[in-house]
Amino acid sequence: MAFDPFELGFIRILRGLERDVILQFLDTCKAVDVPAGATLVVQGEEDDAMLILLEGALEVFVGTPPGDTLLRRVHRGEHLGELALLGLAPVRTASIRATVNSAILVLERQGYDRLVAAHHPAANRLQLQVLHTLAERIRETNRRIAALSVGTEITLEQPEGLWERLSTAVAGTGPRGRVPAAVDVLQASPHFKDLPLSLCELLSKHLEAVPMEPGEHMIEEGSMRGDAWILATGEVGVYRVTPNKLYQRVGTLKPGALFGHLAIINSDTRTATCVTEQGSWLYRMSREVVHVLLDSATPEGQALRHSFILALAEQLQQSNTRLAEVSQTQGPGP
Repeated sequence: MAFDPFELGFIRILRGLERDVILQFLDTCKAVDVPAGATLVVQGEEDDAMLILLEGALEVFVGTPPGDTLLRRVHRGEHLGELALLGLAPVRTASIRATVNSAILVLERQGYDRLVAAHHPAANRLQLQVLHTLAERIRETNRRIAALSVGTEITLEQPEGLWERLSTAVAGTGPRGRVPAAVDVLQASPHFKDLPLSLCELLSKHLEAVPMEPGEHMIEEGSMRGDAWILATGEVGVYRVTPNKLYQRVGTLKPGALFGHLAIINSDTRTATCVTEQGSWLYRMSREVVHVLLDSATPEGQALRHSFILALAEQLQQSNTRLAEVSQTQGPGP
């Protein structure tokens, strides 16, 4: 199957790239013609390939024909399986079949690793797309959790409310000791620990140490403002407002936790309020720096995208678990 690189602009991750750059991408892929009715991916199988539809039509479904359920139809230029390609989905969650004679590009993990090693712009664009996909899935799951949550009688306006109790019980109590070195915090964080020391050192240059007393807010639910944070010492509580305007505690962050990045990725509102529950040291990465690095082809830009993807994948898993728990507690409803 022969391609004119300039005819592949309908593929988002290749749009606007130079001919030689597109050819480099094609060298890492396999072009495959598939007949109508052929099944390309089977639900439950282990697979790490991403598919890009060049011609024809595909369907994504779950179950076994004829009792299967159609999830969506795939159109020219769309790709499937990004999470599997990045190792974030060990097994296929759905099956894929061709409804007419079709042509696809197959990018396997080995080819993707070559693109990453070469700092190819298609790899950078693919990572950004995965970030946006994960962020939107987390938001949707959190919306469903919020709709089911009951909450507790804690409001920001109550004189003896949660935030006031946290602030006054140990007023003036800041973080203990000196702030740990930024590079040490990154290497101890579950989201950055697999990065080589050299990349942690590069990222650490973009971090600013911030001491906080108990009860301080660094993120407000519903706000469009704010930065990304890494907790160095102490503890941060995470709260969301329920439909009946009460507060639901949804988590506690421990040292090494990365938070505040979700809203920056898709330029949306904050999904929770984060408040220090004891004197804490935090490292801040400004919103502007995050945007620059995520769009960058530099080594630290690639490292930040990788770490954000890991963090969002873990957050999505936690949100799905929380949704299952809330759904079971609240029942099916009236």
